[in-house]
Amino acid sequence: MFMWQQAVIALVGLVAIGWLSAAVVRLFSARSSASAIVRPGSATESGLVGGIVPPEARVFDCWSYRMGARFAGRVRIAVYPDTVAVAGPRVPSWLYKAWVWLQTLLLAAVFPALAAAIVLLDWRYLLWTVALFVLSFAVSMGGAGLWPGLGELTADGGEGHLTALEFLRNAIREVDIGKGWSKGGFEVILFPYVAGINKLAEGRAVSFFAPDESGHEVRFALDMYTESKAIELADILRSGPKADPPNKRVETDGPPCPDNAGRDG
Repeated sequence: MFMWQQAVIALVGLVAIGWLSAAVVRLFSARSSASAIVRPGSATESGLVGGIVPPEARVFDCWSYRMGARFAGRVRIAVYPDTVAVAGPRVPSWLYKAWVWLQTLLLAAVFPALAAAIVLLDWRYLLWTVALFVLSFAVSMGGAGLWPGLGELTADGGEGHLTALEFLRNAIREVDIGKGWSKGGFEVILFPYVAGINKLAEGRAVSFFAPDESGHEVRFALDMYTESKAIELADILRSGPKADPPNKRVETDGPPCPDNAGRDG
């Protein structure tokens, strides 16, 4: 191997690692002016018998993308006059970060392997390129598939209550429908798959920035069951808090929360 070939491979590797790592750092380091609180979700937020939707609240059932908010699988978002609560399976921060870093570094390794195949004209490095890409994809998709179960196992709530993350409505920004789900770093980390996911998200994925419990700003991305529900939720989140005092997290011993709470709450 000539020195110029080594230099090309090393340069490609450094650029790839730097580009993708910068996106991960951006994903984990963005700060918010507010912080959220973590608590057991109410019966209403968890979809349990015994909870009713307060008159001034809106509740929506949806599916969460595996974003910085760390929710996965089926979730419920409750919008109160002053606050928003998202309840559902949620995995620990360390596990989420390890998952993101692992798939990112594997993807970054694809580029120097491909450069080596080109400058050395060696088909063995091409096999390494394919293997590294497939492994990165497997970690990304496999981890995403396991998330709902992991979130259930690590849930703190009792008797079926999901973990809820609650934050102020005025801390929400950049509400989008569709391809905005990848803002904040994932547009780089998942660049090979973004176009395909954008197709799935079109018209139905509502995404926004909001704080987590550590004061970081994270992206939420929620796939709604219908386009009309996506528009409704996005419009409510964009409208900001109301001036009236909050009427939130009301629990009663009355009738169960209706299945269509997101439509008539």
